[in-house]
Amino acid sequence: MEFDFRTKLLVLILNIYLVSIISRESLFRSLILFLSIYLIIQGKTKPLIKCLVLYAILIILRLISNGEGITILLPEMFLFLVIRMIAIIMSAIPILGMPPGEIVSVLKKLKVPNCIGLPFIFMIRFFPTVKMEFKEVFESIRLRNIVSIKEPVKALEYTFVPVMIRSTRIAEELAAASESRGISRPGIHTSRRKIKLCIKDYILMLIAIIAFIVLFILEKGY
Repeated sequence: MEFDFRTKLLVLILNIYLVSIISRESLFRSLILFLSIYLIIQGKTKPLIKCLVLYAILIILRLISNGEGITILLPEMFLFLVIRMIAIIMSAIPILGMPPGEIVSVLKKLKVPNCIGLPFIFMIRFFPTVKMEFKEVFESIRLRNIVSIKEPVKALEYTFVPVMIRSTRIAEELAAASESRGISRPGIHTSRRKIKLCIKDYILMLIAIIAFIVLFILEKGY
């Protein structure tokens, strides 16, 4: 089941705010549950499983460390921030998988200025491309067998340095490709896709707003 970009954007914004204010673990787990259902109904089970596995591992690490972190490499604050980022990523997954053309059409329809809309579109196209770059780097490292678990610093160097260098070129290529398609051209931009809010979008928006209000009230203790 697919939803309109505006619906997904609303879910993302509400979720980011909740992640920033929720302090009780029980409420945060409820938020993770809502996001899991949100991904399941859109058929995003594979990324959901990855997020939940990582979430479970981090929770176990926090329990083992008793809130003090795992040595200097994995301090408590780092574990806390990564857990919070997982919730944000879960709400962003449906947006990252959307066609850029549809997003452009919706942003133009909403009269979003180019200074805001264009960086947002580039960001959405950038992350999946960088993900593929990481995958290729990992494959190259594995085939050459040039790093091991015993040398974590060298592993980070051989992973991030190539990706950082390649990311600069990716950003330039994405910008050039978008400009060649007239993405920054003023005026009306049409789309082959039907951009329209359906009943399912309104239902999801209503559920998201209700869940937001309930979790907000429970957190604030009103």
